[in-house]
Amino acid sequence: HQHQQQQQQQQHHEQDLHPVIADLCYHLSRTSKFSSASHNAAQDHHPVNAVANAYNATPPSKRPALPLPVAAIRVLLNVIRRSRAETMMGLQADLRDASDVMIDFAKRGGPVPVAATTKYLLANRSHIALSSSCELFLNHVTRSSSHLETTTPNFRSQLLERGTRFVEFSLSSRDRISSVASPFVREGTTVLTHGRSKVVEAVLLRAARVEKKRFNVIVLEGRPDAGGAKTAKAYDAAGIPTTVVLDAAMGYVMEKVKVDMVLVGAEGVVENGGVVNKMGTFA
Repeated sequence: HQHQQQQQQQQHHEQDLHPVIADLCYHLSRTSKFSSASHNAAQDHHPVNAVANAYNATPPSKRPALPLPVAAIRVLLNVIRRSRAETMMGLQADLRDASDVMIDFAKRGGPVPVAATTKYLLANRSHIALSSSCELFLNHVTRSSSHLETTTPNFRSQLLERGTRFVEFSLSSRDRISSVASPFVREGTTVLTHGRSKVVEAVLLRAARVEKKRFNVIVLEGRPDAGGAKTAKAYDAAGIPTTVVLDAAMGYVMEKVKVDMVLVGAEGVVENGGVVNKMGTFA
């Protein structure tokens, strides 16, 4: 009975939200899953499809939650489906408006219900990843439109097909990055990381579980949300010797302990190659 009440409260809350935000809530409440809309048997051995096939074979309960940037792109795909714009310029305006709604909501730190018992708080760094993904997708739409005949009836379906492939490529990125980066983690090294990054987690967990390497991890606590302390639990569960230290102790640790590698995530990457990440990264 309590579970039903919580679900009703969540549904009522979503009804009061902007349609775009309600759609974002819906996607964030689902686990990651690759679409098969553009898949065919001849593509089975493509690297992205190989990851997709393996991922979809994983039971839903064991899949990670859908990343915020990917959820935002799926929202924009739905905007394309619903849009009544008859021109490319009008469609781009609808996409831009939806992006602005999501980004503004994230900057205000609005709570987004994900499940009956949990909440996903769009605050602090979240709007950076969100705005980056929206901008990337809008650029993707603009480039795609230059290769499509925008006056044909099937223009929208072609754009949706390309957008779906863009989502699939984005979903596979974490696995592809971890497979490329994990060889740099060598046996017996000490790795320092700051805050919580799902990509950094994927790299280190792959090095430990798949490549069977033994190494140590030092995690900065990552205030104010203690993201580092949370990610340390995942490393500890994988059998990786992990030490959590205060953010202010970073200089002392790097001087007194032999740190061989520093791995940090990226909420965004700017045009000159700079990385935007949690305060204290000094990137």
